[in-house]
Amino acid sequence: MIILHTLHWIQFAGTEKVCVDLCNEFSKEHKVYLLSSNKIKPYIDESVNLVEVDFEKNRYNPFFLYKIAKIIEKINPDIIHIHNTKELEVMYNARIFLKKKIPIVGTKHTLTPKRKYALADLAVGILEDTHSIIESKNSIIIKNGMAYKEPKLLEKEEKFHIVSAARLTPAKGMDLIIKAVSLLDFDFKLSLFGRGEQEEELKELIKELKLENKVKIVGFVDNLNDHLYSSDVQIIASLFEPYGLTAIDGIYYSKILLSTKTGICEQILDENLLFDTSVEALAKKLKDVYENYNKYEQLFAKVKEKKDEYSIEKMASKYLEAYKSLLK
Repeated sequence: MIILHTLHWIQFAGTEKVCVDLCNEFSKEHKVYLLSSNKIKPYIDESVNLVEVDFEKNRYNPFFLYKIAKIIEKINPDIIHIHNTKELEVMYNARIFLKKKIPIVGTKHTLTPKRKYALADLAVGILEDTHSIIESKNSIIIKNGMAYKEPKLLEKEEKFHIVSAARLTPAKGMDLIIKAVSLLDFDFKLSLFGRGEQEEELKELIKELKLENKVKIVGFVDNLNDHLYSSDVQIIASLFEPYGLTAIDGIYYSKILLSTKTGICEQILDENLLFDTSVEALAKKLKDVYENYNKYEQLFAKVKEKKDEYSIEKMASKYLEAYKSLLK
């Protein structure tokens, strides 16, 4: 099968990772093309054919649409799989210049309502919440998975090591984590992985709470799995999540994962691993984890037993079935 994926590059976050992992997995047995920014090249396997396209262009510009149609015509894919609304409109409108109609699959990765997903021949929600806001006559749910990468044990921290990985935006609750650890009465280190518009604000908060020696904003790293594997506890403090892909990172690599009641975490975590969205609730939970570490590690071990349910192989298999259903 010839599969064409399209991705409007913003930064390497959840949507980008799902797309990359799918492309890499499919390319083991199928011919895979990816239309995206050249910035994604370090993340894809050599077996994935990257075609550089700037999706910032006007999606209604007939010259741009004609150019896209010519690219599609040359690739001649069996299926087109889009991951953002802008590309969906581009791919749909480019059909005007194509002799044959190629089925379009559109995955909805966010909780922002978008009527345009009705343009896809098949719309996919990554969880029940995203599926419920899709306005399409043909839609299904395929939960996210990811590729496993064998982790390496980093040098052990002498302090209790807390980590969190997310874009540095208000919705991710990084400020809540910083405020919560300021209430802890035991020695710790907090590492925050990610970048975003809230970075300077968070740095000021760290200074204000005099946590410079305990809290560090690390930025993006290519070996997040190693850091999770080497830490004591991972936190997801999001106010809301359409899915929460870092939870799958946690299932693969972390010893303990704590989360707010949102996204996939609300479905898969024991109630004792969830906390209310408040500074005091998180501080109390972290103190209890520190004092009863084995109890929480055993609770999370039961979740980790099901890690194969979130494998890239399982997710890719479900998408392949969806592709074939459109080609019948």
